[in-house]
Amino acid sequence: MTSRWILNLLLLGAVAALALVAYYQPGQEGKPAPVTLTALQPDQVRRIHIERRLRPPLELQRTAQGWVIERQPPLPADDFQIKSLTRLASQEAVRSYAAAELDAAALQLDPPASSVTLDDIRLDFGTLEPLDGLRYVKVGERILLIPDLYQHLIDADYTRFVRRRLFAPAQRIEAIELPGLAVRKNDGGWSVKDHEDVSSDEVQRFVERWQDAAALTVRPMEEKPRGDRIQVRLGAPQRTVTFIVTRREPELVLARPDLGIQYQLGNQADSLLQLPPPPATDTGDQAPL
Repeated sequence: MTSRWILNLLLLGAVAALALVAYYQPGQEGKPAPVTLTALQPDQVRRIHIERRLRPPLELQRTAQGWVIERQPPLPADDFQIKSLTRLASQEAVRSYAAAELDAAALQLDPPASSVTLDDIRLDFGTLEPLDGLRYVKVGERILLIPDLYQHLIDADYTRFVRRRLFAPAQRIEAIELPGLAVRKNDGGWSVKDHEDVSSDEVQRFVERWQDAAALTVRPMEEKPRGDRIQVRLGAPQRTVTFIVTRREPELVLARPDLGIQYQLGNQADSLLQLPPPPATDTGDQAPL
C-alpha cells in the first residue's frame, strides 16, 4: 500500500474520531435546559392582561365555556389567537442577561413599550435588537431576547381576538328565521315553510352553512344598524341570537346588536340568505315537426 493511501486512511480515521467526539461530547452531562419566559405551560394560563401605549388595556379570561374578552358584554374569544398568545408562557429565549447588566431605559423597558401579564407573571416588552431582530423582554430580574412573534398581537385591537365563527362548535342550530324563510328542526329532519319543493339535502346544507359560518373580519358595530332581521334559535341551552343584515353587496355584513360587533362575511349573501331555487322540470313539450 502506498504512502498516499495510508495518509488518506489516517485522515479519514481522524475525521471519524472528531465526529464521534462532537456527537457524544465526552465529559459533558448534556446540553443545558433552555431558558423560557415563564415556568408555565400554555394550557395552564387562565388570564391574560395586555397593556400597550396606543390602545386601551385588554383582558382575556378563561371560563367554563371557553376564553372570553372581558368587556361589557363579554365577547367570545378566538381560540387560535388565544393559543398564539399563551405560547409566550413557554417561549424559549435566544439569550438571557441579568437586568442589572443592561440599560433598561435604552431598551424601552423602563417604562416598557407594552406588557403582557400571564396569570401573575408580568412580561415587559421593549425594542428590537438591531442585528438579529430579536425582541427584548424583561421578566423579573432577567432581560431576555426572543423571536419577534408576538408584538403584532399585543398591539392589536380587541376585535382581532373576537371569535370569527358565528357560533361555537357546541352550539347547535334548531331554527333559522329570515324574511320569507323559516327553517325548523323536527323529528324527521328539517321543515321549511312555503318551500316544500326544496330537497331535504339542500335544506341540510343550508343549515350546515350557517352552523359553520365564519367572518373574514370582525369590527365594532356601526351605530343603529338597519336592515332585515335574522333570528337563529340554538339548543342546549336554548337561546335565540339576532342578527341584522346591514349590507349584502359587495360583501355580506351581519350586525350582532347584543354584542356590539359586526361580522364581515365576504360574498356569502346568496348561500346564507336564501335557499337555492328548485331544479327546472322537464314539461315534456316538444317543438312541432
